[in-house]
Amino acid sequence: MLDLVFGRHLMYVVLVVLVSAGVLVTAGVGLRRRLARPWEYAAWAASTTAALCLTLWAKTVATGSMMCIVGKDVLEPFGVAQGWMNLALFVPVGFFGLRAVRRPVLPLVSAALLSCGIETVQAVVPAIGRYCDSSDVVANGAGAIVGAGLGFVSVRLAGGRPLSRGVRRRRVPAAAGLGFAVIACVLAATVDLRVVDHAEPARAATAEQRAVITDIVDRALGGDVRITKVSDVTPCGLDGVNETVSAELEPGGAVLMPWPDRSSVGIEVWERFASGGAPAGRRIPGAAGPVHDASAARRTADRYVAARFPGSADGARSAVDREGQGSWTTWTVAYPLHDDRLPGMNALRVTVNGSGRLLSVHLSATPPGRRPGSEGSKTGVSRGLCP
Repeated sequence: MLDLVFGRHLMYVVLVVLVSAGVLVTAGVGLRRRLARPWEYAAWAASTTAALCLTLWAKTVATGSMMCIVGKDVLEPFGVAQGWMNLALFVPVGFFGLRAVRRPVLPLVSAALLSCGIETVQAVVPAIGRYCDSSDVVANGAGAIVGAGLGFVSVRLAGGRPLSRGVRRRRVPAAAGLGFAVIACVLAATVDLRVVDHAEPARAATAEQRAVITDIVDRALGGDVRITKVSDVTPCGLDGVNETVSAELEPGGAVLMPWPDRSSVGIEVWERFASGGAPAGRRIPGAAGPVHDASAARRTADRYVAARFPGSADGARSAVDREGQGSWTTWTVAYPLHDDRLPGMNALRVTVNGSGRLLSVHLSATPPGRRPGSEGSKTGVSRGLCP
């Protein structure tokens, strides 16, 4: 899991472990004559050091902007692996903090201040290549609470003295309040706070989205194609803004559809790869032999359309475009789409390769007076910039 997050920087993680171990030994030895529980305090310091190092290490690419993402979905971090890792990172902080001071307020407030401080540094120092995200604070706080709970249980099981809810010194809450005030001022003065529906760019699709994708795939490819994963992707973090639903197909392929307008859908198939790395595509029942010219491409595509979209099998109104060379040569045949099951779409494009196998199907809405298939990207989805 660490390799998933840090990629090829696993040696950095080893270095963090060694540094934290050094903090543990140094603090433990230095505090053993001053405090009753020196090693608990030392472990608290070591876990805090590890959290700082693992969250503030510099990536090779800077973020380029002083921005902090504030997600409306508070529970979102617990739906992805990164959120659970952020939670686990702060469990030792809460655990050893409670065992050290035997009070819940100080370790929890300290953990919250630590997490907010980390996110603030990530926001105001784009050079380190980290992103400020409120979901990280939520996950870190949950981890600290879990750790403090485990610390409470461990103290009670060990027969330790009862825990107190209070804080002995008034300067602790005063210092914490000052720390949060400084963070708030820095964020307000220098950072662009952006409120979004989703902090994570992708999540599992809803039941409605899955049903729509499944229906279209069944119509276009048949029931023998299995949908393995359907995701709801919001690159801008806002519902309905450049939002797409993507799906992975087995034995090979992908689907992409804008949401919620459903104005187009692109289906790519690559069941296997031919020599040279070109996708071999899906066999079209009844198609005869290789495709060498536009007429052969039209006949091959007509076979597919007659089987899957019979109301659109009008070869006289179709248009053929050729792309690529050699094994990468493809032929795209565009048809007016007539399908009562897809009332919002009126254009159909079918792409075949030189072997007469299906490579992709694109359904879209074409403005009046424009030739079907003359606009839009090959994925059938046009994306803009985030607002």
